[in-house]
Amino acid sequence: MSAEFPSYLALWRTGQLQQRAEQALAALSDCALCARQCHANRLSEPPNGAFCRTGRLAIVSSAFPHHGEEYCLRGHNGSGTIFFCNCNLRCVFCQNFDISWEACGRPVDAQTLARMMLRLQQAGCHNINFVTPSHVVAQILEALVIAVEQGLRLPLVYNTGGYDRVETLRLLEGVFDIYMPDLKLLDPAAAKQYMNAEDYPQVACDALREMHRQVGVLELDSSGLARR
Repeated sequence: MSAEFPSYLALWRTGQLQQRAEQALAALSDCALCARQCHANRLSEPPNGAFCRTGRLAIVSSAFPHHGEEYCLRGHNGSGTIFFCNCNLRCVFCQNFDISWEACGRPVDAQTLARMMLRLQQAGCHNINFVTPSHVVAQILEALVIAVEQGLRLPLVYNTGGYDRVETLRLLEGVFDIYMPDLKLLDPAAAKQYMNAEDYPQVACDALREMHRQVGVLELDSSGLARR
């Protein structure tokens, strides 16, 4: 376990968190951050060719204390959940299709996203839970630097559908203490039919192995909350 908790504090103190944010933001100009690897220029508006239809700014549907997660995340005060629009999967069976299929939220800059995190901390949430973060890793890192400078001290949850590149996950090592992947399908034909992602089984399994390498098995604190 990292000497500091949350782990991102160590990266922030050395300046590495800022460096990783800059690296991820630069990658948006020829984006291959998620497993779609569209190579779209997401710094342009509109971001033509980007499967996620998300440009320089992340699009947030909602941010609130969520009491519907597993107890180890929600505890008594809720998990500070930030839902991003335009998932990089858009599964036909999605229970949140209005969020994942439609840009029903609002674009937010780094300062606004940082304020959302801080408000959730002030509300007593036990963590910051990013839902469908794969396509907005750069924007999250950028906002995290600001939030930490202003006092954020909650662990981060990477709540993903699993269509994540190992290379991008390595950029997040030491940033997220908790990974919560949703492994959906292991049959390539079904993945192609229902997710338009025939390579999903291999990509997701590789991603899970990388997540486990980074943080290991679930660790709970004395009150039953997820620590890592």
